[in-house]
Amino acid sequence: MIRQLSILIPTRNDACLHQVEALQKIASMVDGLQYEIIVSDDNSTDPEAIKQNEIIATLENCQVLHRTENLGRAANRNYLAQNALFDWLLFLDCNVKINNEDFLKKYLEQEQADVVNGGIFAETDKQLARHNLRYQYEKSVELKHSASQRQQRPYKSFRTSNFMVRRDVMLAHPLDETVPGYGYEDVLWGKTLCENNLKINHIDNPVAITHFESNATYIAKVEEAMHTLHTLRHDLIGYSPLLAKVESMQKNHMISLYLLAYKPFTNCIRKNLIGDKPKIKLLNFYKLGYYLSIKD
Repeated sequence: MIRQLSILIPTRNDACLHQVEALQKIASMVDGLQYEIIVSDDNSTDPEAIKQNEIIATLENCQVLHRTENLGRAANRNYLAQNALFDWLLFLDCNVKINNEDFLKKYLEQEQADVVNGGIFAETDKQLARHNLRYQYEKSVELKHSASQRQQRPYKSFRTSNFMVRRDVMLAHPLDETVPGYGYEDVLWGKTLCENNLKINHIDNPVAITHFESNATYIAKVEEAMHTLHTLRHDLIGYSPLLAKVESMQKNHMISLYLLAYKPFTNCIRKNLIGDKPKIKLLNFYKLGYYLSIKD
């Protein structure tokens, strides 16, 4: 049983006071647990978020670190690992919700692994189901993200939203801070874990996503992620279903035909996806077409 834990939360322009208070309450219920909660603010510009997060520093066993330059998600997580006190690190996205009082206990029982991934889910919300594309996407892949499904592809199913790792592992194999743009640093890290024969356990210990960006913001992130994937395409062969699809299409000379069907409808599809009644079935069609349209 793990008895010491650093709970680490990277943030930028998001207040996570309520999340920290909930974690503090749960941690205090675990007999004999020494813990700290560290929030690292990656140079926020939102005055209200900054004000709320300042309160965290007044709470017992809690501290807030301030970055003077926005260096990105990977660098912020690495910075948290460097500043943590204990040998085990629990990384959580800001604003995720903990619904289970045994949440920490489930992690603390996993001392035999190098890395433990707890998973995520989206609480049912009928309003979001009708209008929010990110919510629709998360619900559509939820069954694929169960612990049993993730464990079948342990290194290819990694997300940094909710995971525990030994500090020495994180320091020896930090997240790649050179990844351009948004996305795929978690997939790349999964590959690193595999190449170094590090043991990863996927368990059923999910946190609830509580923040769903607007459809326009989400699509902009998707497009940026496609550019990131294109840049990393040689490094991520075997770790991306989309790259596997592209490889199959290349072998069967299908790319030109796909683009012929995609390009006339690009603007129409994008308009639907950023609108107030998005069709989730169009998202994968759009992502693949967008990726194939990126020029070397």
